[in-house]
Amino acid sequence: MAVLLCLAIAGIGVAVWSDSEGDGGTGPSAAPTIRKLPVIVDSEEPELVDIGSERSEMGLPPASGDASLTERVLGELQEKTLVMAGIRSEVSAGCEGGQVTPKPGHKTLCTVTYQGAKLTWDVWVSDVSGSGPAQFIWYDVYPPDSGLLLAKAVYGRFWNQHHQTAKELRCDRIPALRTAKFGDDTGYECQYLDTDGDEPRWVREKVLFDTGGPVFQEID
Repeated sequence: MAVLLCLAIAGIGVAVWSDSEGDGGTGPSAAPTIRKLPVIVDSEEPELVDIGSERSEMGLPPASGDASLTERVLGELQEKTLVMAGIRSEVSAGCEGGQVTPKPGHKTLCTVTYQGAKLTWDVWVSDVSGSGPAQFIWYDVYPPDSGLLLAKAVYGRFWNQHHQTAKELRCDRIPALRTAKFGDDTGYECQYLDTDGDEPRWVREKVLFDTGGPVFQEID
């Protein structure tokens, strides 16, 4: 049984409170004037998956201790692709030549297909020792330059992060599925109404994207 060590890869505006009683006073009962983003996020996303999800929650079969090197790598890449996309869906995967070559210094290209989109990952075998049941194989997995950004994943994760404390959640209108470079600002924003302070205020967050899927960063 091969023993594997995997090194994992690595708008908007300011709220303005209107005159509540015509005397110049302001108060939290007044409605804020703000350009609100068009998509109201008002419920959880039932198909959302993340790094803490079990394989069964992702729709993947249980991992097998008797799986070959190639089977294990492909299973791992399917998991990583689903976490990055953030939404449960059927996936398939395969490697050039039909397998990951267990040869030190050898690179194999393996492709995962998600909703018709193909993502090619690099699998580098760094070292191999032993043979047969006592064989040890060390490898690294490197993602493509771009991944898949899904609107449902953005809205679902934004809801999970803020619905318990925010009064209202909104986001830009985002395509159902598009490619995005890892580590980049996507150009999209979300916002929520924070009512914890003395006066309600709108908080803006830009949507970033990485191998773990969409993440949010508050805009100063």
